[in-house]
Amino acid sequence: MSEAELPSFEIEALHVLLEQEFNFLKKQDFQSFEELQNRKQELLNFLVNEVSDESNPKIHATKKAIKDNQDLSDRLMECQNMQQRNEIFINQKLKSIHEVLSSLGHQNILTSKDTYEHLNKKTRKPQSEW
Repeated sequence: MSEAELPSFEIEALHVLLEQEFNFLKKQDFQSFEELQNRKQELLNFLVNEVSDESNPKIHATKKAIKDNQDLSDRLMECQNMQQRNEIFINQKLKSIHEVLSSLGHQNILTSKDTYEHLNKKTRKPQSEW
């Protein structure tokens, strides 16, 4: 595959998009993050169809072709790593939110139980009496 046939523009666009995605996640700008998803999916679909099209007779995976396109392969690996970073970041945020909600739910259970203090059946002894 010659340099002109390679989807280098799309790979670079994906790289930029993944960096933007991470910045939106850090800022918690979920609306902007969501707006990027359609474009990201379009780029991924294009790359999958363009690169893995086995019916394309122009694609010959030779050692020379692989060596000639090492920069693009490296850039694709960076994109994959960036995607994994973003996914890990999202999962950590979701886990944190889940833990906060869980603890709030736990607090609600504790405050709704009938305790001696709430029922005024027993008053606390001052610590000096213990």
